[in-house]
Amino acid sequence: MSIDEDLYPYLYEIINKAYNGRLKISQTVNGAHDSNWVKEYELFYNKQTKSTPYVKRIHLRITGKKGIAGKMGYVNIRPITDGSEVSETYLRPPEYLSESKNVYPKCLGLYRDYGESIQCTPYIMPDTIFGMCIHASVWICLKILEKQKMIDKSLTIPEIQTLATGSPYTDKQGLLFVQTARLLRMCRTQAFYIINLSRNLSDEEMLMELYAYVESGLPVILGVDTAKLDWWDHYIHSYHSIVAIGHTMQDNKIDGFIFHDESRLPYQTLKKDDLLEAWCKNGEENHVREMLVAVPPEVNLPFYLVFQQFREYVIALRDRNIITESLDNLSIQPMLISEEDLIPYIFTTRNDVLLRAFQEEELTSAEKGYFWIMFLYEPDADRSNKEDAKAFFIRDATQKTDFRLIYLKNEKEGIYQLNSKFYSRKSGKKRKKKLE
Repeated sequence: MSIDEDLYPYLYEIINKAYNGRLKISQTVNGAHDSNWVKEYELFYNKQTKSTPYVKRIHLRITGKKGIAGKMGYVNIRPITDGSEVSETYLRPPEYLSESKNVYPKCLGLYRDYGESIQCTPYIMPDTIFGMCIHASVWICLKILEKQKMIDKSLTIPEIQTLATGSPYTDKQGLLFVQTARLLRMCRTQAFYIINLSRNLSDEEMLMELYAYVESGLPVILGVDTAKLDWWDHYIHSYHSIVAIGHTMQDNKIDGFIFHDESRLPYQTLKKDDLLEAWCKNGEENHVREMLVAVPPEVNLPFYLVFQQFREYVIALRDRNIITESLDNLSIQPMLISEEDLIPYIFTTRNDVLLRAFQEEELTSAEKGYFWIMFLYEPDADRSNKEDAKAFFIRDATQKTDFRLIYLKNEKEGIYQLNSKFYSRKSGKKRKKKLE
């Protein structure tokens, strides 16, 4: 069964523009539970005679050459709304968003929220009585963070608005990024609000910052001008939030990003140049670029400082003739990773250098630690294979120590800094060597 445009205009647009019209209805369930709608219903819609505390759930399948080919997920439809009918939505990414096509959705998870098992990034559109684009952006982020066990429980859109302002009603007004950062911190995360002008970050540095977080599986909220987005009507100018959830590559380089636009369409892609064109406040000539990301509460070192420290560290090592390479021509793959997950990456080197350095400096502890790791590759190397990394830079993201490490694999030597002193350790050696 096809989607009726008159009954479900927003869903019709999603299927036709994000999925090339290939999704069909496999099942419709009347009376399904939706936590977000239940909260909206309790606050406002229960006073309307035709309202119901339940939603219509539309299950979708993708069509192939021989008809129905596979389950894609479902969309919850609000019975009545001031904004969009599309409530909580769990749809698999379109087929063209796959690693085989050099497209990398990074914020995916297996969601079983209502008895279904869907590998996706959750999506929602806001009812403007309770939320605007920024509230829905936060909802998407919190659902992802809940799946990653960074927070205990995500919030509904009315709860997000209440936490931010004390009232569940928006009066059709959004939130500033500064307010939203505080809101994310109130959900027991650390939130980095980054604006290019205050940090003197170039466009390339802002793109690298964005890449570092989405590569780590962390969603990033950006502020954009809707007039610069192809999937909007170009005459509409509005400052708007969208959520970065992945990236694209070409010739082994990052060339774009994947977004959920909670007011229009999920799973949209923008090339870097198109993103930079849109990534600014409407009408601003000085290209103000804002981004907001929530990270684990233990993390207090944003990536732009890590990248700055990496460059300073390499200069210091070269000045002391500890290394002779500039490393400037190497490609960078950054990632925020827990100490527990870092150990398997260390073992991919099939070398004991890093592990011994970590153990010796007692960086493994009962407290949960996080590290920024930058894999450094030759420009034409395969980034999917960590063993192809020529070197990498590791920094304690909690800043409890000043631990920094560059591991030069071809020399089988780990070079690290702790308490402002440089040390090296070679494979098979039991003792470290202090470097002057």
